[in-house]
Amino acid sequence: MAVNPIVIVMTIAYFAVIFTIGYVTRKASTNPMDYYLAGRKIGPVVNGAALAATFLSPASFLGLPAFIFLLGYPFWWAMVGIIGGMPLATMLTAAPLRKYAPISFTDYYCDRFEDQKWMRIITGIPVLMGTWAYVVLSLVGTGLFMMAILQVPFVWAVIIGALAVLFYVYLGGMVATTWSTAFQGALMAIASVACAIAVLLHYGGFGNLADAVFTSTPNFWLMPYASAEGAVSHPLFRSWTGVIGFFFVWHFGFATMPYSVVRFFTAMDVSSARKSVVWTIVFGGAMYWGLIIIGTAARHLIETLHPLMGQILNTADGPVTIANVTQVLTRIKGDFGVGGAAVTDYSMIAAIESLGNPWLLGLLVAGGLAIAMSTAAGWVVVGNVLLGRDWLGKVFGNKWAIENPIKSLRLMTVLILVVGTYYSFNPLALVLDLSGWAFVMIVATLGVPLVLGLWWPRATRAATYANIIVFFPLVLYSWLYARSVLGSPHWFFLSRVMYGDDRSKWISTPHQWYWVFVAFAFFIVVSLLTKPASAETIKQYCDDLHV
Repeated sequence: MAVNPIVIVMTIAYFAVIFTIGYVTRKASTNPMDYYLAGRKIGPVVNGAALAATFLSPASFLGLPAFIFLLGYPFWWAMVGIIGGMPLATMLTAAPLRKYAPISFTDYYCDRFEDQKWMRIITGIPVLMGTWAYVVLSLVGTGLFMMAILQVPFVWAVIIGALAVLFYVYLGGMVATTWSTAFQGALMAIASVACAIAVLLHYGGFGNLADAVFTSTPNFWLMPYASAEGAVSHPLFRSWTGVIGFFFVWHFGFATMPYSVVRFFTAMDVSSARKSVVWTIVFGGAMYWGLIIIGTAARHLIETLHPLMGQILNTADGPVTIANVTQVLTRIKGDFGVGGAAVTDYSMIAAIESLGNPWLLGLLVAGGLAIAMSTAAGWVVVGNVLLGRDWLGKVFGNKWAIENPIKSLRLMTVLILVVGTYYSFNPLALVLDLSGWAFVMIVATLGVPLVLGLWWPRATRAATYANIIVFFPLVLYSWLYARSVLGSPHWFFLSRVMYGDDRSKWISTPHQWYWVFVAFAFFIVVSLLTKPASAETIKQYCDDLHV
């Protein structure tokens, strides 16, 4: 595969827009509130597009089509559930948090639970881990798309993407991040829909696409337990717990993730925060429709049309002729030095490469860069405010950080991207698995006290501390144990203890999502046994926020 000038031109145009936004918004560096929160001046359409692009990360654009490619039709329902559950954010957190109007994600916990120092430290630990996971998976996504453009080694592609994100976040903070991300949100939806339409035109409609998929993957359309031998026997969908788990984890996470919650802070008012969610569904729903079509067709497209089919793959047993999608991805992994499991996430790009249309590939790459860079930028802003303002300034009282807030945030921006870039070279897991683990970890530790703190007067500081201290290591351990010992992060980590080595009886638990329910019950019990906040605090940060 060679570098295509049309793809290069379209990518240059994309970067020109992004860099222009970063340069024009550099004046935000003179106003801390603009750098933190874009001055709380963002309307619902722009905020909704930005929220869609920030929340729907490469885990969506690359990971979800890759999981349809791996698992088949059952994964459609996880994607539908994500979009369908987004209105919960309006009811649970969007309007109340905008009425409260904090600056940092940790501010609410400090005020609601009456602890300005230790609460900021403890709540910051899961946020920092989430920042690491999402920056890594976003830079992996950026690297894969840059690799498709430039045909350069994966490591250099990641570095180029990280430098691009650094440029506009460093200059313009939340102002640059908001406007560039809004542009990226519209672009990712357009790219996804355009590519899906091209796929349908190639096959001549939905019916012909379904027939083609059935011929190459007969088990694609079967639901869990429909076949003991088919693709859907993958542990993630060995039972309905996979479908239900993904639905809950992803749509509830939208209401509690730091990088989506801070978008409510930037809205002009409560009404604008609510409407932002509606526009998020518009942009995100359009993108997901397209991704479902692309993921469905990916295997058949690659195996029938990809330019690497029929070429030579060098293996340990000698050269072999490439004859299936696994060998195509293996060749790509070897040619470009793709680290870890990331090459499977390239399947969506490979599917569009198979159509042989450089304009379409250029649009897809621009859309992919948009969603990857927007999520990275969103989390970098969350992380730099946590480290520069909350920890360095408010907790440790560093004089330089207090007197130079924007310089402090810029320093943390560089630090976060350097660390994230390093770990992106050899990612720990597929982007969707990294995202899903971070989701469960944050919802179990921070999402529970956030939602119950807003809506339940009896929520306590002790329960918040206990949830974070207990469930942060539990979620991390169970995910790592399932992944490293049991062979998939989607097995219940006690499955072997309960059922021995009979994997047919093991329980599928997408990213260990059961911890969220346990965390809710645990938080309620501890709250009932411990002292609540003062009546004045409960009125101000719970009762009065119900709008």
